[in-house]
Amino acid sequence: MFGMKKLFGKQVGNAQAEMKKVVNRDLMQAIVGGGLLVAAADGEIEASEVSKLDELICSNPNLTHFGSEITETINRFTGQLNANFQVGRLAIKRELADIKNVPADAEEAFVNILAVAQADGEIEAAEMVVLKEIGMHFGLRLADYGIEA
Repeated sequence: MFGMKKLFGKQVGNAQAEMKKVVNRDLMQAIVGGGLLVAAADGEIEASEVSKLDELICSNPNLTHFGSEITETINRFTGQLNANFQVGRLAIKRELADIKNVPADAEEAFVNILAVAQADGEIEAAEMVVLKEIGMHFGLRLADYGIEA
């Protein structure tokens, strides 16, 4: 009987871990996509911006369990943006839409996207345009986060 409980307990634990991945995948994809969208706004995705994005996601306890999937997602969105900015932008906007109606996730993504924009020490005008657009999409104002537009 003890063996059965241990077996089922392990299966339940594995199922819970997988469910957490499914639930948080939209958040991870929104943070990665939004971060890369703002990074690409000035025409070039800088290494410091990608590094900051990776650091933010890897330090987020809700997202650390994605491991190599984070890198795969970064590479996929970067590839789409580099192949055709509008195609990549559309794919990312769809990821942002997935969390729009979950206020806590929308705010978490927005704050992380702001951090990517600030990674090189300043928010450029083109990045500010993207930040405003994402903020409006989420119903959030840059001024509430200390950013003067």
